[in-house]
Amino acid sequence: MTQGGRMQAKQIEQLIEAGQPQFGVFSQVKRLNYLDYRSHLLSQKPVAKWRKQLKANQFAFIQLLQPPYRICLALATIKLATTAFAYIYNEESGQFEVVEALQPLLRHSHFSGDHQQGEMRFEHADLSLQMQFSQQSIQLILDSQLFAVNASCQRSRQPLAVCSPSGRRGWSFTQKEPLQITEGELTFKADSKHFESVASSASISADKPLPVNRSRIKFDSQARANLDWTLGFMRHETNWFWSCINSQLSDGRQFMLNLSMGVNETGVNENACWIDGQIYYLPPVLFKRPPIDKNYRSMIKSVTKKVVRRQAVKQNEAQQQAAYNHNNSHNSSDRDLQHLTDWHISNQDLGWSKVRVDFRFTPLKVYKKTDNYGVVASVFEQWIGLYSGKVYIQTQTGEEAVQLDRVMGLAEDHFAKW
Repeated sequence: MTQGGRMQAKQIEQLIEAGQPQFGVFSQVKRLNYLDYRSHLLSQKPVAKWRKQLKANQFAFIQLLQPPYRICLALATIKLATTAFAYIYNEESGQFEVVEALQPLLRHSHFSGDHQQGEMRFEHADLSLQMQFSQQSIQLILDSQLFAVNASCQRSRQPLAVCSPSGRRGWSFTQKEPLQITEGELTFKADSKHFESVASSASISADKPLPVNRSRIKFDSQARANLDWTLGFMRHETNWFWSCINSQLSDGRQFMLNLSMGVNETGVNENACWIDGQIYYLPPVLFKRPPIDKNYRSMIKSVTKKVVRRQAVKQNEAQQQAAYNHNNSHNSSDRDLQHLTDWHISNQDLGWSKVRVDFRFTPLKVYKKTDNYGVVASVFEQWIGLYSGKVYIQTQTGEEAVQLDRVMGLAEDHFAKW
């Protein structure tokens, strides 16, 4: 179907039809009836319902941005274990802190419904996390020993919904979308390294005193968020790269980007960008990451220190540009160092599409978690860093080149055995 001269993905009522998933890219999947999936073993006997429930992996990731803070949180279950994490990063100071927890099976956890009408809950002494999903909104409550988040988010009218095969019998469904934070607040507790700076900030209202062990920031008109919701019967060993940007372009338009490699089988991908909520589908991409060794890690630390120092002296837009021009024209060693650490994300231009992607990602800070229990294992790295490059899209008025210059975003490298 078309809209304004552009091709649009179709909307479907439910994912499973006649016992089988519908593969492809969709504008919306209203119901994720995954237990209606009829899977067969090699013996051709149907898989029991309890086994389908056990084998279905599920996770949700939400990123919230309230300058200068970036909050990322996730809840995931493979039924044998359930894990949650949340981290917060101050883009001006470089301060970074993490809370995380892992529990066996579904202990103190609850998963019901789906991405359109459902709930995910996790309770642990170190953190609790609750996400409630409806067609119009997402309600998020996080509490931990360091910080807490309470947010209401309005959902996108143009999400990216994708279902792709995984091996012989499996499949995975994912939905990505930008979110608008309508209300909520970020609360720092006394043990947080962010507490002191926020508590002394002039932005805290004097007529509303806070408890002595907390400081609070209300989400304002600059706040934005995005969702990654996934469920499926994935390969026993899975690896993917993922890229996510949620930012504002120089002309004031809101921009979000989602790119991945590895998790989707041939024939479909989950690559798209949004400009002011309008979705643009993108081609398959390749991720190229430098080899990881001790030198790589030390170079990243050096680059990170330089970037944080620059951020600290940038007081306004004019100073930002002056500092950037000065540093990039006088310090070629910085550029050489970044070139050695950068990831390269691009599509292979074979001439069949004018839509192109070409970005470099400079990693700065990482949340890394490694688990190995024999039967199940995971090596998870989610990096915060700077993106530079272009994406060429086709709009109603023709081709547009969207330029990004040292825009902060996320990049992920994940291996899982489940």
